[in-house]
Amino acid sequence: MNIDCRGFGSLVRQLEWKTLGVKLPEDAAVRVSPPRAGLLPDVYRNKLMRGAAQAHNALNRYGFRFTLCETVWGTSEYKWIPWTAFEQFEGAYLHACETLAKAKAEVLGKYDEILTILQDSFYRLAEDSADRFQATTDEPFDRAEFINAVAAQAIGMVPTPEMIRDGLTIEMKPKVIVLGSEMAAEQKLTRELRLEAARVESETRTVEIEVEAKASIERLKVTGFEEDQRREREVKERIRTMKIEAARREAEEAVSPIKEGLAQITARICEAAQEMSVRLQDAKFVPGSLAKRARQMCEWYGLMNFTGDDSLEDVLIKLQEAAGREAKQRSPEEMRNALNDILRATTVQSRKLLDEDRLSALEL
Repeated sequence: MNIDCRGFGSLVRQLEWKTLGVKLPEDAAVRVSPPRAGLLPDVYRNKLMRGAAQAHNALNRYGFRFTLCETVWGTSEYKWIPWTAFEQFEGAYLHACETLAKAKAEVLGKYDEILTILQDSFYRLAEDSADRFQATTDEPFDRAEFINAVAAQAIGMVPTPEMIRDGLTIEMKPKVIVLGSEMAAEQKLTRELRLEAARVESETRTVEIEVEAKASIERLKVTGFEEDQRREREVKERIRTMKIEAARREAEEAVSPIKEGLAQITARICEAAQEMSVRLQDAKFVPGSLAKRARQMCEWYGLMNFTGDDSLEDVLIKLQEAAGREAKQRSPEEMRNALNDILRATTVQSRKLLDEDRLSALEL
């Protein structure tokens, strides 16, 4: 899944030094780029940008990056979302679209007022630029014409109501790839088909060799033709061998999405547990924010665990029970023990994955 946000780059433009009343030396050794400026007041522009930020945050929160998907599609923009978390992702995406729609409605409703504010600001900027340009150069220039030209250029860059209404969009772009047990079955079927094709090809090759042997008896005098046939067969055999070796290398280098996803889940749980353990190190009570963070981490694990692995469920249930007690009944010692159990469990899980990778490498 990918989130495509279009048109938001038109809300910010790069100015020219001349617009700011600055004239740089023509023979300068270092080129200094002019600054960028928003084309709407920040209070309205930030509201329009907030919808796109919310959509991208939802994709980063509920999505996984898989090396296999990035290799197949040739881009890292798409992320894989488990079906157990898709409803939460879709709700966050719809909320981002609603945020953008409200912001666009507000800007379009106050467009005339915003345009008046921008015109006043641009004319003040043009006057300051004219003063600065007049103070830093000896060249004669028409002040009124300079101010009007700078202000008109800035006003011409302001997004139109049509562009704001139709040009700012947030779109969900899905792609499909089969993962998990279905992928394993597909890989097994592919290997079987390859073996069957190799067997048929071997039988066909045997028949071809017999036919060629019979024909070669009749063409013993045509030594040049037989030599060409022999060379052609050798070339074809080398090409076939190269294709088989390339297919074998691709199969050996394939990365398991299940292991990669489990490693990402384990790393996030371990990182959050370490952070909460440090906050509870010398605490006399359990803060409400920390208890809420612990409960949210357990809920997040329930949504994102698509791998079928249950090695962390017992320790997370223990942490959820400790964090779910009333404020006066929460025990810092109980929370610390639960967090330490989670850290031990995630460490064991990480070592297990590493050992499996090592064994796979030895088998290969």
